[in-house]
Amino acid sequence: MSTLDLFAAVRRSMKTGPITLDQLWADHSTQWHHLGWSRAQLSLFLASTPSLQRCELPSGEVVWSLKAGQDQVTPSLADEMVALLQKAGRPMPFAQLITKLPAGLVVTETSLRSAAQRDARLELKGPLLKLA
Repeated sequence: MSTLDLFAAVRRSMKTGPITLDQLWADHSTQWHHLGWSRAQLSLFLASTPSLQRCELPSGEVVWSLKAGQDQVTPSLADEMVALLQKAGRPMPFAQLITKLPAGLVVTETSLRSAAQRDARLELKGPLLKLA
């Protein structure tokens, strides 16, 4: 799981409501360890993320939540490519994929290749991308 995918998972967790640092640490412990992060680094990451806010409950417990208007979770680039390939039902060249991605999403062939290489659901075959 890439750091971007991990952050998307954290955002999805927060979409249901505020979450404590302990909950985030426990829910994604394997990924934090894989990144080599400590709890302090996770806390710093959360504090430095503009779309998140730290709140202290009356009980004194600290929770993290999405700032207002930030609850829209965008699918990852790999998710978008998988959906397009499933819809097409066949391998597609990167140039064609770029034209079919949602409007406003700015990508290059290099960024598509990079995202595809990190996702087990996708396979590169020369100039084509196909489902694994």
